[in-house]
Amino acid sequence: MGQSLPAALALQGVANARLLLHQLDYPGAVTAKPIARQAWEVSLKQMDLISSRDNGPGIDTGDILCEGYLCRAALLPARTTEPWDWLATELPWQEPGLRAVLDQPDAGLRSTIEVPADGLCWFGDLNGLTTPGSLPDQPRAVLAGVSLLLVGAAYGPGGIGALVQAELGEAITVAIKPNRVQVIGYGDSLEVLAARYGTTTEALRQVNPELQDLKTITAVKGDSLYLLAGRYGTSTGALRQENSALMQSLPYLVANGDTLANLAGRQQETVSALRLFNPQLARYPASAPLPAGVTIQLPVIGVADALAVGLPLLVPQVEPGDLLSVRGWVLSPPRGVVGLAEL
Repeated sequence: MGQSLPAALALQGVANARLLLHQLDYPGAVTAKPIARQAWEVSLKQMDLISSRDNGPGIDTGDILCEGYLCRAALLPARTTEPWDWLATELPWQEPGLRAVLDQPDAGLRSTIEVPADGLCWFGDLNGLTTPGSLPDQPRAVLAGVSLLLVGAAYGPGGIGALVQAELGEAITVAIKPNRVQVIGYGDSLEVLAARYGTTTEALRQVNPELQDLKTITAVKGDSLYLLAGRYGTSTGALRQENSALMQSLPYLVANGDTLANLAGRQQETVSALRLFNPQLARYPASAPLPAGVTIQLPVIGVADALAVGLPLLVPQVEPGDLLSVRGWVLSPPRGVVGLAEL
């Protein structure tokens, strides 16, 4: 048996795609925030085309299910002004065949990508990449959204394949999502993109971590949660979560016949808002009677109430009408999703 190639060379030679994945502080959490980005070079093979009967967590009708393995990975900062930096010729690659690892000095932890993770996939000639990174002019290349569904599989979550055989890295399963990535053109804003693709600015923010940055404003006369949510293209629930002053509550003793739905109606609130103030009711059916005699919390500041003039508030930095950077990119929500449930 001949001498095997070094792991880095053996794995790099079979890569046919590059992924950009967002590493989150708490994967799967509603309020998870990106703490890093990871660029992966991978070897993928198409396994199945997802039909409506195969829909499930992370996969939608029209997705392409692929399996393969990880060739090499690099850690990138959570935020960047260069949207294509992950497509640079050379990146700070870590150990061949294994996910990149982030050291968190403040927490004394080392962490890496875990499922679920979402991002972008670029299928093209990797030899055509340039430095600095840019979107290569390859007409037959494919730029798509991607969801990482599984890491490890038959080879084990620790990547034991990479330890015993140089040509084998961590096994991965991904769902490729065609037409989910939009390259930004002249005149594009969140409201323009939302109208073009039949969705909302709130839904666009939910699937694009870089659109979730915040800025501070002060409330003026006539401002309410409802008006601010519309002005900044977000939800009243998201505004409350980012501003502790809007999370004031009063105790309420549940009476016979009370439900989340009728309490929300009486309070001129949403069921989602009541669940936000009462996490123990997060999965409680809206029309089911609540246990009489228990105490829950109701918002002090309603969605239509006038806010105190001068109140400092955190709101999305990118407003719906702001022009976006040309030749950048955004992910669009799955087809048919025009809004997401309020937080």
